[in-house]
Amino acid sequence: MSPQSLSQATEAIPVSPPVMVLEDEQPVETTQSTNSQVNERHNRRTRWNEWLLDVFAMNSFSWAIAIPIELLLAGMSWSEHLKIRLLAVVFNSVIARPFSIYRSWVVKRFGRGGALHNYAVDTFVFLSFQLPLYTVNMMLGGASMAEIATACITFAMIAGVLGRPYGIYLDFLRRIWARRSAAAHVTDGMDPASCGIK
Repeated sequence: MSPQSLSQATEAIPVSPPVMVLEDEQPVETTQSTNSQVNERHNRRTRWNEWLLDVFAMNSFSWAIAIPIELLLAGMSWSEHLKIRLLAVVFNSVIARPFSIYRSWVVKRFGRGGALHNYAVDTFVFLSFQLPLYTVNMMLGGASMAEIATACITFAMIAGVLGRPYGIYLDFLRRIWARRSAAAHVTDGMDPASCGIK
């Protein structure tokens, strides 16, 4: 092959332009991504705080109510009472958030109304959720069948006195927490409305 034909043959081969290899760019943090991260942290903190608030509300309320029921009416000893109450702390810490979600669902379903309507809704929620758990708790605590029957009948009879006060107590704690949370966001320079706080 002559040098001239060799030159023509190589000229016919297509040559790709040089390719520039760029290093992986680091993601640029925008204001939107920063706000998203802040909101995500806020949402995690909110869920944790709501759980703590519900646990505190249920444990503090149930212990105050259980003292006269178990010690005075059911005639339990202090050792039985403490054993059952310590079990109740574990129970309450597990069920506090589900109870609160259940109550919110029932309230949303039946709506808010007058004093009698709100009383009926909270009484139904309290009795339908708490009585079965209270019975199991007493059985695990070693109470006798007579003590369980007395305590549960008493519990059912006074559920109408407990349901609405607990609802008011829980709503009161939530309002305090919401105001505190809103104040913390104002201090942090965030708009409380952007985090769902009104």
